Amino acid sequence: MNIYKTMYRPQKPAGIASRKAYIVGGGLAGLAAAAFLVDDAGMLGENITILEKRATAGGSMDGMRNEFGYLCRGEREMEPYMECLWYLFSKIPSLQSKGRSVLDEIVDFNRDEPIHSECRVICNRGERYSKVHDYRFNSKDMAAMQRFLSLPESALEDKPISDFFDESFFNSSCWINFHSCLAFKHYHSALECQRYFQRFALEVRHEYLEGIIHTKYAEFDAMIRPLLAWLESHGVKTVYDCWAYDIEMDSACNTAEAILLRKNGKDSKIALSEKDLVLVTNGSMTTNSAFGDNKTVAPTNRSTDDLGAFTLWQNLAKKNEKFGHPEKFIGQIDKTKWVSFMPTIKGYPELVSRIEKMTGSKAGTGGAITILDSNWDMSFELHHNPFFLDQKPDEQVMWGYGCYGERAGNYIKKPMCDCTGEEIMTELLYHLNMLDIRDEVLAHSYISTCMMPYVTTQFMPRKATDRPKNVPDGCTNIGFLGQYVEVPEDVVFTVEMSVRTAMGAVYKLTGLEKDVLEVYPSRYDIRYIAERLKKFAGKTAAEKLTEADIPALSGLSAEQLRQMAVTVLNSYPPYYRMYLGRNQTVPLQVSVLHPEAPLSK
Repeated sequence: MNIYKTMYRPQKPAGIASRKAYIVGGGLAGLAAAAFLVDDAGMLGENITILEKRATAGGSMDGMRNEFGYLCRGEREMEPYMECLWYLFSKIPSLQSKGRSVLDEIVDFNRDEPIHSECRVICNRGERYSKVHDYRFNSKDMAAMQRFLSLPESALEDKPISDFFDESFFNSSCWINFHSCLAFKHYHSALECQRYFQRFALEVRHEYLEGIIHTKYAEFDAMIRPLLAWLESHGVKTVYDCWAYDIEMDSACNTAEAILLRKNGKDSKIALSEKDLVLVTNGSMTTNSAFGDNKTVAPTNRSTDDLGAFTLWQNLAKKNEKFGHPEKFIGQIDKTKWVSFMPTIKGYPELVSRIEKMTGSKAGTGGAITILDSNWDMSFELHHNPFFLDQKPDEQVMWGYGCYGERAGNYIKKPMCDCTGEEIMTELLYHLNMLDIRDEVLAHSYISTCMMPYVTTQFMPRKATDRPKNVPDGCTNIGFLGQYVEVPEDVVFTVEMSVRTAMGAVYKLTGLEKDVLEVYPSRYDIRYIAERLKKFAGKTAAEKLTEADIPALSGLSAEQLRQMAVTVLNSYPPYYRMYLGRNQTVPLQVSVLHPEAPLSK
């Protein structure tokens, strides 16, 4: 982070006090956009309206209680170099710790309760997987990885990961740890996978989950609640149960002229002036989610009548190519769905106590645990108590999911997506070798389940042009937010992407003279590149690499090595230019001043 540019507060853009903004979607991206409009661009909060289809804000960052226990569809994985995310929450006061920001509170908590796992992967009904730290590849897979990382993105478009790797790669510890954290599958986007490998090159002890950040309370309580409260204190309005399903554009599709809404079954329209901004969340991975419980299977909603933000995107995409191709992401439910589950265990600490002893980690500090030989490819984690603000002292919560829930289970011989909460819990207990306490666990547990048909849609193979740009070419008052926006070098399925797209759209559309924070450039840092090579070669950070550790170099002539070095060096972007003025073309030119003094002979 460049403090000079990041902490600078630019002058308010001309006319900002009289401008209005309409934000479609009250998830993290929409809330972040409102915050940047108020605090960075200087827009009046009373001129900002968030249009939210659901009855609550927060989008996919949910977490709630019903009369029986807790429901939570997903979990977030955060790390210290999500620059836009932490910039935002450095501004937001904590609701729990007076005088502290949300960022302060999160840093304090992770210093006291850091995640460190020594039981990241288990197998054989409760054994720690002995090869979890061994990231060595055979020579063929090592060469494939080096080639994969060196390919331009144009060579990866519309292709699955499986086009570039053999089955042995997908059995490696590198892939096991990587895909189970993120729900990447063999048939997902090679382009997105390469970006992940590059973006998180610094995660060299990934199997320990070191660097993964968690919050003192569920993310809704720890992050969404204080952000909402701050926005409300500045006059930002949120209209709930309000579906923005289309936007009328001018003939060139550059300027939004009206938002078409449906509220309480009635259609209406918000007419826009050219000065008004429209910031659109054009998709949600939790669209059409449906819950189940102990005795009820969470249904799979395959209806396409109402796809929320996706429907809005579809309608915009019909108007112009620059708005992307939503059909690349949302047409294959059986490749994008999975089931999550959240048990609330009341008055029976035995299960959590046993898992703490098995893993060596107290609840909340062990992160995600993956069951290697689970047919469902199941992962789960224990949360600390209290994880929810209203959680009782005798209640413990867990969360988990199955990446391949369409397969029959090992013990419960049916697909996870056809199972009740009790059946899913029984399958987990089988893999933990704890069926002896099954009856007691089930008697003391409320197990909410959730089927999410579109949860990995953002990973489907695509071209760069299949997602709209943050602000599409030529657009004057409309920008896009969230996980279905094209941002070079950064990755989707992260809260960072939500906040980054909010920052980018706000800064560009308001004309704010402030740079969007760059994607953390670990992919260009030779230190991380060297550590990654050592990791793949089975070496520690203190050991030295040899030619044998880099198969791509074997057998190459001196001329071929020179060509490879030139190619690698030319792939790096320019280093930071130090010219401080507004006209950034100056450092690209030899002379701009035309001095009259002659050059010396």
